[in-house]
Amino acid sequence: MTGSSVNERCKGMKNQWYIGIDVSKNTLDVSIFTENEKLCNFPHKKINNDKQGFKELLSWIKGLGIQPKKTSFAMEYTGFYSWDIRCFLDHKKLKYRMENPLEIKYRSGVCNDKNDKLDSARIADYLCRYSDILTPSKLPEKNQIQLDALKKERKYYVEQRVCLQNRIQVVRYSDEKKRHQVLIDTLDKQIETVEKQMLAIIESDELLRNNYELLLSVPGIGPVNAINTIVNTENFTSFETARQYASYVGVAPHSKTSGKSVKWKPKPSRYCDCQAKADLSQAASCSIVYDKEMEHFYKRKIKNKNNADVIRKTMNAVKFKLIQRMFAVIRRRTPFEVLKA
Repeated sequence: MTGSSVNERCKGMKNQWYIGIDVSKNTLDVSIFTENEKLCNFPHKKINNDKQGFKELLSWIKGLGIQPKKTSFAMEYTGFYSWDIRCFLDHKKLKYRMENPLEIKYRSGVCNDKNDKLDSARIADYLCRYSDILTPSKLPEKNQIQLDALKKERKYYVEQRVCLQNRIQVVRYSDEKKRHQVLIDTLDKQIETVEKQMLAIIESDELLRNNYELLLSVPGIGPVNAINTIVNTENFTSFETARQYASYVGVAPHSKTSGKSVKWKPKPSRYCDCQAKADLSQAASCSIVYDKEMEHFYKRKIKNKNNADVIRKTMNAVKFKLIQRMFAVIRRRTPFEVLKA
């Protein structure tokens, strides 16, 4: 991260006006924080989720006497649907914050009613109350955006190939089997082409290449998990700690206790990046086979129990340990060293 971007992030989200945006597929609900007003009374407007709607948003707030350059915006991560408004705000050099929906939900207290208007008001209220500790978001670098697109394209091809491979096992006629095999061979070539493009992008960027090589030094982490982690963490700039990323992919346990009676066993959240978690499962399986230290860790945790629940929790601990190792090599800027027996 450059010095200028660090300084920009250190300024935080403190501003004169705060606007919350609730993103959906076709529309955006926009609310402006107003001191000493109920959420339902915040100024509100619904606009289209397109360039014309974004221009309408700026015209609306300017008509209310609000200066965009002195305004902070916030919205929840909604993947593809929030991309256009995010690009628009970034192009206009306006300060905005992308936030985890769970973070807003847990910090907003109990809410009896729920609709898009109130959701945007809660986001605006959250942004104002925590503006001192929040930092502005920014778009990933161009190479990271291209990597993300290629990663999703590869995932699509792999899913289609798996469907055909499963189908080919049950077909009755050889002609149908041949047609399926032709499609499988085509998908294999497409996957290979996409993987070459991903590696070419990594090779063209020194920081991406260095981080990629550091991740590959961790036993069990291959190209797929290395690229997944780089893309998901925006090259290790969007998550400060390994635990934060582990929570994002659903492998970090969280405890819940209240008084003497409510004591839930620590468990990961169900709301996570399931695909990244599934890919880490493959890495965890490899690591306990080829890494003696991880094998010892796995056996110590499992304690010779073949119970399915114990195995699941132990594999979850292995995934968490892999994430810690990935963040450690990036932080130290040195490859992972396997302990000799």
